[in-house]
Amino acid sequence: MIRMDQKGKVMSNQLMKTQTTVDGFAGYEDGIEGHDRPANAGLIQGTLLKFSNGGAWVTRDDDEIGSDVKLIAVDVQRVAQKWHDGQPIETRILEPGEKFPDLDALNADVPQSEWVVGPTGDKRGPWQAQHILYLLDPMTMDKFTFPTGTVGGRIAISELRDKLVWMRKTRGDNIFAVVTLADKHMNTRFGGRQRPHFNIVKWTRLGGDGGEEIAALPSPAPAAQEPALEDSVDKLFAEPEKKPAKAKRSSKEAA
Repeated sequence: MIRMDQKGKVMSNQLMKTQTTVDGFAGYEDGIEGHDRPANAGLIQGTLLKFSNGGAWVTRDDDEIGSDVKLIAVDVQRVAQKWHDGQPIETRILEPGEKFPDLDALNADVPQSEWVVGPTGDKRGPWQAQHILYLLDPMTMDKFTFPTGTVGGRIAISELRDKLVWMRKTRGDNIFAVVTLADKHMNTRFGGRQRPHFNIVKWTRLGGDGGEEIAALPSPAPAAQEPALEDSVDKLFAEPEKKPAKAKRSSKEAA
């Protein structure tokens, strides 16, 4: 879960566990007490990522991110936000396991004059569901945030989350996906189009309480060594090996 402190800063629980306050870097603070912060302050960490209508991954400044850049998906967040003039004016952060509020009911209480025209040409209320994925470049420690309120974006994050949950069932909680930014075809009522997709290239563990460095899990290895992730997962679903039937002994042999 990502928690927001009183000053609106967001940090992953997993990253909190690896952080030890030993010097001024860990406790560095440049905020000013009493200053107000925007409603979405702290939700966007590092560089904002967008998936363009042309099927490209770009930053807020429209700099394209190549498909060869490997990023660790470190956390995900869900929020319900009320928008006005292209800016969120109210944000509700959902706890793990908490369902989204009834957005239709919330929007029904908002005057139609505050509704806007959506990408499909239909008017929609100011309350929208947002899914936010946090990514980290393990080489540079640059942070990236991908917020999305689209169907395609939600599917991409949901698929990534589903694979991660299953992998953690087999390898433990402290495991994360290393992904590249990709796209996938999606059928809509307006025809086919590309949607965001996170291509998992490998799995990794983040350092534990001892401040271990980020390390990739073992690649395929001989049987004498620890099996690779792919091998261990395959064995979970493999049919049990049948033992050869024992030959029956005659009554004379038994005597």
